[in-house]
Amino acid sequence: MTAPVQSATKKLSVSGILFGILAGIIGIAAGLFLGFALGAALAAGFHVSTFEGEAGYFAAAVALLVTCIVAPGLIILTLYWRGTRGLWLFAGLIAVCLSLGVIAVSGFGIWYAGQPHVLNINGPTPLLEFEVKPPAGQSVQNLADVQPELDTPRNRMPMPGYWHTDAPKEPGVRAGYVELYFRTSQRLFILKFPGDTDRIFRLKLPANPMRGKYRAWSDWQNPDFVAKGGDQPSRPSEGNDYQIRYKMDYQDR
Repeated sequence: MTAPVQSATKKLSVSGILFGILAGIIGIAAGLFLGFALGAALAAGFHVSTFEGEAGYFAAAVALLVTCIVAPGLIILTLYWRGTRGLWLFAGLIAVCLSLGVIAVSGFGIWYAGQPHVLNINGPTPLLEFEVKPPAGQSVQNLADVQPELDTPRNRMPMPGYWHTDAPKEPGVRAGYVELYFRTSQRLFILKFPGDTDRIFRLKLPANPMRGKYRAWSDWQNPDFVAKGGDQPSRPSEGNDYQIRYKMDYQDR
């Protein structure tokens, strides 16, 4: 009566792989902890020099060696405990190790995606040149006290924009620039009017706009949102309003 059950449990099961993954994680943590402790003790016992971190490298090497022994051993013991026998133990070890690799790569990818990425690592910060055109019938002098800003999820605080002091090539507009430091496709350009309604523009740029076509002026763009005094942004009403256009300015690598 027991022979069929024993033969059935010799093969690899899904539960065995899941328990093996858990054992592998525990084995890696335990191996690193014990390995570092053993490596530090051996470094002290053998009087390994601390010059330029030699003792630390020695302890790290011992920790990796211990981990490469403890983690696979614990995985094999767990698979054996779950009824895996023969060549299925080797297959299970490979499956668990591949699963742990996928988990590690996925975790690193999620972490990396959440980090702020500098747009131009090896060069000066790219600039977004912009021009602002007031509504028909209004003077560009109405922009005298307006503060331009760039807001993104990557910046802790909005990036301040700066107005050019020289006259723009096109009359009736005011020109300026703002730094684009991080890679992100979510960029809001804001014209802050003191005591009045701010204009918010959603920039139509990809996360990495350092390509030739973005060095040309964009089309004139109306505000996507308006907001006043810390209120929630809302859609602007139809009619004449301030417009912007923009282009990239950066040095080629």
